[in-house]
Amino acid sequence: MSDAAKQRTARPKREPAAPAADLQRFVNAGRLAAGTAPDALAALGLAQHDVAFLCQLLEEGKSPTARDVREAAEGARAAVARAVGRMAAVLSLARPRQADITPLDVREVIGAALFDLEARLAGFSLSAELGTAPLAMAERGGLLQTLASLLLDAADNSPPRGRIAVTLQTLDGHLVVAIEDEGPAPLSPESLPDREGTPLWLCRNVARSFGGELAVSQGNRGGRRVTLRLRSGR
Repeated sequence: MSDAAKQRTARPKREPAAPAADLQRFVNAGRLAAGTAPDALAALGLAQHDVAFLCQLLEEGKSPTARDVREAAEGARAAVARAVGRMAAVLSLARPRQADITPLDVREVIGAALFDLEARLAGFSLSAELGTAPLAMAERGGLLQTLASLLLDAADNSPPRGRIAVTLQTLDGHLVVAIEDEGPAPLSPESLPDREGTPLWLCRNVARSFGGELAVSQGNRGGRRVTLRLRSGR
């Protein structure tokens, strides 16, 4: 085959895929934004209503009372603060973090993930049993994003007001984080992380990058149980 023919039949080179950690944080931010957008928009609508009320009084030549001004201002401030809080959580998940593997307090990282997802998890019964545990060897940003992704999965997989449980324990010299939801229970849950491009597939790849391992099984609450096994930092 001539060089010209080879050039015509050659497949175009594919651009390398984005690193799993970068892709994971963008996916997490998008999922959180989608889950909290209705509440943020509703809050902005309330603020707009309060400000429009005062503007209408002024346009009609009416002097608003001090009580009207105070109530409208307080309502608008509370609504704007709520909307800003939703946006700040999304931006927090989207921002890059330093990728160094160091000894970490896993309880602190779990707390940070729960804080960022507070609005998304507000409609569920959440329990967290975080016993005393040694430090774990992990990359904080990757661990935070992995935990956030697993919690978002649990919320997406649970019925309204469903139960989500987070536990932390030491087992065979490793730290094990488990997240359970109420279902529905999937078929062959152990194969879920093998589905390329899914959040669980990303979580497993990111966890392995800092020496962790992820597994999925049938939970005790009717749904999935996802366990994240981390190396002890001792």
